[in-house]
Amino acid sequence: MSTDAAADVAPPPSPDDDPRATSLGRVDARDDDDDPPDEIRDRLRHVQEACDATTVDAPFPTLDLSGSHHAGDAIERVTCFGDAVVRGLRTLRLEFALRLEDSHVAALAPSATLEDVNLNGAQSVGDDAVIAIARANPGLRDIGLYWNVRVTDDAIATLCASCPALRSINLSGCKRLTDASAKSLSKLRRVESLNLTRCAFTDDGLTAIVLSPGIADHLVSLNLYAAARYTSRAYRCVGVLSQVRSIHWSPYDRVGVLTFLDVCGSQEISDDAVAEIAEGCPLLEYLNMSWCNAVTDVGFVAVAEGCPRLRIMSAHGNRNVTSAFVDALARTGDGSLRTLDVCGCVGVAEDRRALRALLPSLHDDDRTAFVFHT
Repeated sequence: MSTDAAADVAPPPSPDDDPRATSLGRVDARDDDDDPPDEIRDRLRHVQEACDATTVDAPFPTLDLSGSHHAGDAIERVTCFGDAVVRGLRTLRLEFALRLEDSHVAALAPSATLEDVNLNGAQSVGDDAVIAIARANPGLRDIGLYWNVRVTDDAIATLCASCPALRSINLSGCKRLTDASAKSLSKLRRVESLNLTRCAFTDDGLTAIVLSPGIADHLVSLNLYAAARYTSRAYRCVGVLSQVRSIHWSPYDRVGVLTFLDVCGSQEISDDAVAEIAEGCPLLEYLNMSWCNAVTDVGFVAVAEGCPRLRIMSAHGNRNVTSAFVDALARTGDGSLRTLDVCGCVGVAEDRRALRALLPSLHDDDRTAFVFHT
């Protein structure tokens, strides 16, 4: 039965009815009170595909209920068809899904084939959901837990112990996590991207992560946005991130080289720490140092001289930096710089026209070239 036909089915199904014809219709009818019809059909497309897959014993790789107002109901309809739907599921997207409980996520966990799980903004789920996913899916590679205020150290410990293949972890806004989670993360060996925005780790926690040979072997992106608790002691350790190698490393391995670093809002990072980062991470392409108000020209010039491949650089809001930083960028860069945000940097004398003359590689569009931090 088509999606359009299924949407017209109003009564609850009887035991003799085909559940594929009625289940989607019931979810669609409930969502119709909240969302435009076109968005409903697109959002529930994967549910219908899952139902159809069971009729031909075909694999069903993706379930996307992002933003659904009745995600729990939809999952119940899908899982009522048995293990045939869950088996082979590789991607699960529940970003900002509503009316969703741990039990709904756990019902999808037994697939044992999940590789990519997005629970960003799904604030009604917590440890039980993450633990169920982790224990049943050792091949999990990517997980998003952005702004999940229910997840604790217990879930992160299970996740890291059960899923050694993890490569991308978003813990932005997970405020319940402590240094215990940092120590769990430090045991991973394949992480390429780590988002720790607003995580309440201390210097000890961050140091445990960045000095772990397993992390250093592969890490490409580290986001420490709005992490106000770190001091220069921890940031200095970031500077050796691309230099640490495990005793098992060989030149034939894929080696992580840090290209993305965000330390926006750090009030404790010093010139010395910034200089060590610039020296130790010369292949940085993205560096956000907005509102790092303790840093002066000493640190920024070290960045310009040590990181010639920068494409995006922000010193937004820093009242210490001067034109010496701009001169250093013009003198040492390799022509890669596309965005430079020096808004609020009262010591930088050059206007936008002068900046373009010094740095001709900047984007043609002014907003893209000069506005990064908003």
